Amino acid sequence: MITLNKILILLVTIEIIFGGGGRLLDPLGIPPLRYILFFVAIILFLINVVTKGGKTTIQTFGIMILLGSLPIYGTLIGVIQGNFFEKIYFDLQPYIYMIMLLYVCVNRYDVKEYAISTFIKTSKIYAVLASVSYITYVIMLHSNFLNFNFVYGLLSSTGEFFFRPGGAFFAKSFFFIGIGAIAFFCERKIGYFLLCIFAIFLTETRGVFLFTCVAAMFASLRINSMLKNITFISITVFFGAALAIFVGARAGNSDAVRLNDFSYVINNINPISMFFGEGFGSEILGRSRIEVVPLELFYKIGILGLILSLIPMLYIIFKSINNKLTCISLQMSSIALFSALVSMTNPFLYTPMGVYIIGISLISMENTTRLSKSLD
Repeated sequence: MITLNKILILLVTIEIIFGGGGRLLDPLGIPPLRYILFFVAIILFLINVVTKGGKTTIQTFGIMILLGSLPIYGTLIGVIQGNFFEKIYFDLQPYIYMIMLLYVCVNRYDVKEYAISTFIKTSKIYAVLASVSYITYVIMLHSNFLNFNFVYGLLSSTGEFFFRPGGAFFAKSFFFIGIGAIAFFCERKIGYFLLCIFAIFLTETRGVFLFTCVAAMFASLRINSMLKNITFISITVFFGAALAIFVGARAGNSDAVRLNDFSYVINNINPISMFFGEGFGSEILGRSRIEVVPLELFYKIGILGLILSLIPMLYIIFKSINNKLTCISLQMSSIALFSALVSMTNPFLYTPMGVYIIGISLISMENTTRLSKSLD
């Protein structure tokens, strides 16, 4: 069973990181591998429970209960508000993957250690491969060695790639370039970190670039001297400003959409909905999903739900600060911080990618000493 669990962990990790939103194979008519692995994980979780092969801590179990209460609460409020059931289900769908937390968090300790190690290694491998591939693409495109129309037609059919004027694009899996960059930074592998940061810069994705740097700053404050921290912050501010200028007026449209969403939410809440929310199935300017996840959560599940959604990330970050500092705890707490912050500009946290990161982050905090000896 241990070997079988490790094989599944490896497959799930590779699929989550390389698969991004899980729709890369859609143009080929192949069923999403993510769903298949999800159901296999449920079966193995039940077997682990029956054979007493799964263990977790009270703290981790409590966090899972809190996370599980979010979709239940949102659905209940949505029903009370009389929202359409199909729209409620649409909002509920991403949270179904939270069941995967049971498999990840309720498992043998050696399997958990393997899951953490595999996640970090795979993230770093993907980050390097994706960064080199993307930088090569940019060079070839601007050297007229690539036909942009061909690339656009090939990649846009998957629904995973979002193109910008000038040929730059962003893929959902590119979040893991940021995660790989953070892992490299915590290991003081600055060359790889700079490679990843440069690739993110070229995608023209301000939020991912900014919050990768913020998460790296968080790590830097714990491992570097004041002079290095000041230097790093100065460089980040410079390149952040350069990216803002580089993107220029093209950023205006996305910023305008976010401002309109914010104005709509502020103008359409009352004291009751401010606390309890409008429930799943409610829409913001005719859309069930918006880019700013905290704003969407605030509108749908209110201040109460928003606080509940923040507890897991706050637990992970403060647990890492209070525990003995290890490379693993620093990496996972910085990655958790990145995941939470990047959701302010891009839907990420409560997707399968974000949920899996929460699971890995939780188990990394269960026993820092044990993990540091086996992984560092």
